[in-house]
Amino acid sequence: MRHLRGLWLTALLAVPFAAQATRVDIAAGQSLTSADRATAAVFASVYGDAPTDGRWHFATMASLGWLGARRTRVEHLHHDVTVAGGGVRITMPNSRWFASEQLVATSTRTDALSSRFEFSTTVGWQRDHFIVMLRHISNGHLVGGGKNLGETMLLVGVRW
Repeated sequence: MRHLRGLWLTALLAVPFAAQATRVDIAAGQSLTSADRATAAVFASVYGDAPTDGRWHFATMASLGWLGARRTRVEHLHHDVTVAGGGVRITMPNSRWFASEQLVATSTRTDALSSRFEFSTTVGWQRDHFIVMLRHISNGHLVGGGKNLGETMLLVGVRW
């Protein structure tokens, strides 16, 4: 239970972000780490809606995600990992392209996500109820030890 403390704290800190949200998306796809080791990934995010006024928009956001375990003898990747985070979402003037940066807490450590706190960087495209994004989670070797191979994923989903 002690290893979940940072995850719960981050989720609680994300509540104010969710209170302002008018958009929700749920996306799933594949995550890759070292040597093309793939696993399933599922994420849900809440964020403020950007008006279509031709300007850049910044909104708070919160995310909750899950990355599946991998079976490997070479690297320590055999745990499912849950992540929770909050940060900022930037919507480009056309309201279709976006980017986000979040600080996320992890439920456990692996060779891919080797510290309790990581950075999540996302770029994506959205239209109506469809969303597609490329997300990378890593600590950038700034904190923690271990290999920190990172997780890079392509996610496709729906939003409303």
